[in-house]
Amino acid sequence: MTQPLFLIGPRGCGKTTVGMALADSLNRRFVDTDQWLQSQLNMTVAEIVEREEWAGFRARETAALEAVTAPSTVIATGGGIILTEF
Repeated sequence: MTQPLFLIGPRGCGKTTVGMALADSLNRRFVDTDQWLQSQLNMTVAEIVEREEWAGFRARETAALEAVTAPSTVIATGGGIILTEF
């Protein structure tokens, strides 16, 4: 079993781009938490924030991270994931 790899950093720094390349080179699954969350809710991040405000979005972001965390996975987190205490 291989531990998941988490990529963190500010919005727009390249987590998704680097994560996809890393997952490909390591033969691992790749997940972007923002993309996963948007596909689950069929809403953009902006729409989620507008409807639920930042606190609601952050709660969903944390739940998304918990849902996608699995062995042998490269996970690109949302830029604000480090703002939530676990």
